[in-house]
Amino acid sequence: MWGKLLSTGARIRKGPYTIIFIPHQEFNIGFIVPKRFFAKAHTRNRVKRLLREASASLMSHYRELPKAAIIVKYGNKQKSPPSLNSAIDLLKPLFLEVKNSNSAIVQPQEEQGKR
Repeated sequence: MWGKLLSTGARIRKGPYTIIFIPHQEFNIGFIVPKRFFAKAHTRNRVKRLLREASASLMSHYRELPKAAIIVKYGNKQKSPPSLNSAIDLLKPLFLEVKNSNSAIVQPQEEQGKR
């Protein structure tokens, strides 16, 4: 599923964040922080925790997100990780776009045939 998502998913970019998504039977979310932006694993893990917390906060406000597989990718070289408030502010319009996107609502042909 994640390989298909990365190769064929719809992409929305804003600032250092990219959201990649495809319709799926259930809601799944993953996070990517490339090694080239933060060389230390503990820093990458901290950024992923911040993204996870920001996404959880946004998903509690936007419960009507479509069933989709989503990857949140952070791609900006900085000296320090982003703050929780800045992550929430920048991710909010991206989650709204996923919510309003037609490509996240329509089921792919191969999944429709399975039912």
